[in-house]
Amino acid sequence: MAKVTGPLYSMGASGKIANAMVFFPWKGVNVVRQWLKPANPMSDGQGDARLILGGTGKAASAIHTDEGYHDELKTLNVIPGGQTKQSYVVKKIIDTFLYGPGTTAYEDECTAYEAHVAKADFASAGATLGLATFDVAYKGTSSEYKAGFMVYMLARLAIQLGFAGTPYQTALASWTSTQIDAMVIDLMGA
Repeated sequence: MAKVTGPLYSMGASGKIANAMVFFPWKGVNVVRQWLKPANPMSDGQGDARLILGGTGKAASAIHTDEGYHDELKTLNVIPGGQTKQSYVVKKIIDTFLYGPGTTAYEDECTAYEAHVAKADFASAGATLGLATFDVAYKGTSSEYKAGFMVYMLARLAIQLGFAGTPYQTALASWTSTQIDAMVIDLMGA
């Protein structure tokens, strides 16, 4: 349904009329065009993008405001003005670790997570933080975005940004339940 507003001689409209026309503002001008059905709204590539974006967004939601992890982001002053913590963390993780041709970088990170000796501890931390495995049925990759992988990616980001103190001064390959539990406290408080 289209919504029409405006005084005499300055009408504006937005929305769709049946499957025929679409009204919308563009660069301050009200325009209308023919409605076009998306060619392939559920392609493998789009599924991959939704998987990576959705899973990374869920990971970022584990960072509670005014707790250690969030405070460290503020101390390092890495969040650009006008950007939220959530959008910064999502963009930084995707750009730094998960972006590459196809899903190669994502698959490489999943492989590293699956091979980590503390994988079960990361999974337990994901459950503690209330995270759940995220999946998209029509993705091109075979990997899900697991709850433990979400915690793993937050650890990768913290180390890459140079967070101070325990547990971030330990190489991620050497993390055990001790470091993971310390990061969970940083994420959600004691």
